[in-house]
Amino acid sequence: MNKKITKNPGKQRLKIYKGPLHTKRKLLACPLDKPLQKKYDLKSILIRKGDTVKVMVGDEKGKSGKVEIVDHAKAKVFVKDIKYKNSRGQEKMYPLVASNLLITDLVVDDLKRFKKKKTPEKKGGIND
Repeated sequence: MNKKITKNPGKQRLKIYKGPLHTKRKLLACPLDKPLQKKYDLKSILIRKGDTVKVMVGDEKGKSGKVEIVDHAKAKVFVKDIKYKNSRGQEKMYPLVASNLLITDLVVDDLKRFKKKKTPEKKGGIND
């Protein structure tokens, strides 16, 4: 057992809120819809602007729309059609957590996004 990894909830929250951006980026992973999982052989992928998502958890459950803004610093996602009215009567986009969303359609113009992991090849030898 690794004694350097903490189970303290306060330290875990601190790691999420005050951590560096390269660790917060992992919090923006979002599960894929079943047909997309089969097509791309992935269960989850990092969310990006232009993806179509469906809200699975929360007050806005069942609503869907296109991702308008991805805030890496706060680890929040803003969807175009999901809004609320503030106390002044202005309409604002509702901040959502990426893990509570389901990607139903992907932006596929970025080939690096779907890079397959290399599997180690077996070398022919005496011990094989």
